[in-house]
Amino acid sequence: MVELVAVIAVLSIIAFITVLSIGGIIEKSRRDVCDVNTAEVKRQYERHLHLDETEHSDVVFIQFLMDFGENVCPLEGDIRYVDGEVRCSFHSESADDEGEDEKDVPYL
Repeated sequence: MVELVAVIAVLSIIAFITVLSIGGIIEKSRRDVCDVNTAEVKRQYERHLHLDETEHSDVVFIQFLMDFGENVCPLEGDIRYVDGEVRCSFHSESADDEGEDEKDVPYL
């Protein structure tokens, strides 16, 4: 009976670790899809501006997104064009925050 409880405990720990790692893989794949899609939107939007000889404005970008016709972010984040970059409200800002932590030098 003790062996059975030990086996169940070990299996539950392994299952817990597996669920956590799968959750991380799913989140990373969502971030990767969003990154690829925002890069594609940026490339096509800049081409659109160049071919139509148009200046960027929020109205032009929103109209372009409506014509683009695809869901850019798997989590349906708000897509914006800021400082020449297409950014997602979920994925782009959190990626920037992680980068800032690495660049900051701690002081004593």
